[in-house]
Amino acid sequence: MDDENGWAFLAVVGNLILKKKPDFDPRNFGFAKLTPLIKSLKQFEIEERESGDSKIKHVYVRNQPIRRFE
Repeated sequence: MDDENGWAFLAVVGNLILKKKPDFDPRNFGFAKLTPLIKSLKQFEIEERESGDSKIKHVYVRNQPIRRFE
């Protein structure tokens, strides 16, 4: 579901979560929607992209790159 750079459309991610865990609800974690829940997790990078409608932005997520210490 992700592109060549690892970005996945959050709406698709949300649908896949619900298919695997139908009882999943971000409100159980104190969030009204999935986007704020994902934003609160430091393991994900968030990117908001413009859509055809200036009032709507599409949210994409990907895992944070692994940092290696030398």
